[in-house]
Amino acid sequence: MRIALFGGSFNPIHNGHIKIAQFAYNELKLDKLIFIPAATNPFKKKQKNESSEHRINMIKLAISSCSENFEVSEFETKKGGISYTYETIRYFKNKHPKDELFFILGSDCLPTLHKWEFIEEMTQSAQFVAFKRSTKIDKNNVKKFKILTLKNPIYEESSTSVRRGNLSYTNELVNKYIGENRLYAKEIIHSILSALRAKHSVAAAEFAGKLAKVHELSYNQGYYAGLFHDICKEVPEENAREFISSFGLNGFDKQIYPRHKLHQVCGSLWVEHIYRINDLDIIQAIKVHTTLDLNLTVLDKILFIADKICDGRAFKGVQKLRKLCLEDLELGFKEVVKTNYEYNLDKGVVFDENQLEIYRKWMN
Repeated sequence: MRIALFGGSFNPIHNGHIKIAQFAYNELKLDKLIFIPAATNPFKKKQKNESSEHRINMIKLAISSCSENFEVSEFETKKGGISYTYETIRYFKNKHPKDELFFILGSDCLPTLHKWEFIEEMTQSAQFVAFKRSTKIDKNNVKKFKILTLKNPIYEESSTSVRRGNLSYTNELVNKYIGENRLYAKEIIHSILSALRAKHSVAAAEFAGKLAKVHELSYNQGYYAGLFHDICKEVPEENAREFISSFGLNGFDKQIYPRHKLHQVCGSLWVEHIYRINDLDIIQAIKVHTTLDLNLTVLDKILFIADKICDGRAFKGVQKLRKLCLEDLELGFKEVVKTNYEYNLDKGVVFDENQLEIYRKWMN
């Protein structure tokens, strides 16, 4: 059999990985292609990977609609520690002594290939195959180690882009898995938002989680509602209206969606349809976290409170409000609403009748 080994962090696997695998499978006329996620990539020691379990599960989802000859090996993740290629190739050479092995790597690895430990042994045991990551190829090591180079298109997808919030680069099943398991959440927040806004989001998440736990809700539910509540806060108005409209809503109707409502509506749509959180309570809490509503859940109230009085919010009486909200959520919520109402009045904000009705209900 002709078997290819495709290693990497796969943190997470993305559409580019699948395209490369399919291209190599066809070009090399393979009988089997094995994805081998690393425990710790020796070239990315500082990068914090999601757990092996999550990364393996995502690979399985990504290849579920591909060739039945695509597999996942847990050799490196079960071994643990730093994953060295020579150990992996030795393992598979012993496992498949009569088969022809190929080892797939990116062309960006070629310039330093001569520095790899046991490179001579590895290239004797397996045919190294490089896929193009750019138009530049290190021809010296290609020639020295008789590397096959694939003439594949250059794919723009990258795991880094996914971890920064470009979830369209993943298979739909992988995207859903990321949202359901709240993967890469903090990294996405820090990539999409400014440093100051991200810092506030983390503070709101921590206080919302604390409030949720004290008042017998899930800590994680409070935490992730807080973490994502401002995910669309810095989206320009025109873009926000276009985003809302892309879901069949009339985002350009300024009566339905006045400017101050945009980021909460966009945020709820983003967590539901882009990140794919599967928690309607979190989605709803984000949707009303600025304006509130006539009907509110406990999580709605917790998120509103956390946004207004978490660490970083500094005004007279904020410490007393935090203590009150931890002791008595309903009374604390009432006081935070009143404080917010008076703050907006002092700023000269003019409320419409619907907003006034909401404030009156929750202040009395």
